[in-house]
Amino acid sequence: MFKITEPQWGVDLLKSLFAWMQASSFWSYRIPVLADIFVFTYPIYLLALYIYGMAKKKIYYKIAALYIVAGTALSFIVNIGIQFFVDKIRPNVVLWLADLKHETILNKFMPSSSFPSDHAALTMSIAMMSLFWGIKNKDKKFLRFGGILIIFSLVTWFARISSWVHWPTDIIGGSIVGIIIPLVLMWRPIYKFGTRVAEKITKII
Repeated sequence: MFKITEPQWGVDLLKSLFAWMQASSFWSYRIPVLADIFVFTYPIYLLALYIYGMAKKKIYYKIAALYIVAGTALSFIVNIGIQFFVDKIRPNVVLWLADLKHETILNKFMPSSSFPSDHAALTMSIAMMSLFWGIKNKDKKFLRFGGILIIFSLVTWFARISSWVHWPTDIIGGSIVGIIIPLVLMWRPIYKFGTRVAEKITKII
């Protein structure tokens, strides 16, 4: 297992953001919520996309929903796999932070390893899958979806660091996973195979 520590610039950035959050009673209670809240909206987005395809009898949207789900799930699996080989302690442990009012919604369910960030991988993956789908199919709707989801992802990153849940490099690492996996899945041979499988699944569910 590789043991890694945060570079000094990452420590300084995290401390600065946390100090800013603590200085505001408004943000000190809301930033931890923003650190997790968007993760709960993604299943709604994908389910709505699939149901829309069913209602309009357009298999295209059902395939898109399933392919985006597959890409996001694969990014999560790869991210978890990396965590098995990396030992990096979370900032709230290293810096002796134990303040319940700054806990995120999912704080009690966090894995022990901090690197790479699951939230960064998930939020970036679903955004990139939507964006790349729009580019691949020349679909402006998905381009807009991707743009909005990228904003959600950026807010999540900022909140995760500000609430001392992740180091900046954890976010960078997770984001790289969330970009690379969608890129691979949009490679023509994989895309053709994946969409054929998704199409067969749509005939069952």
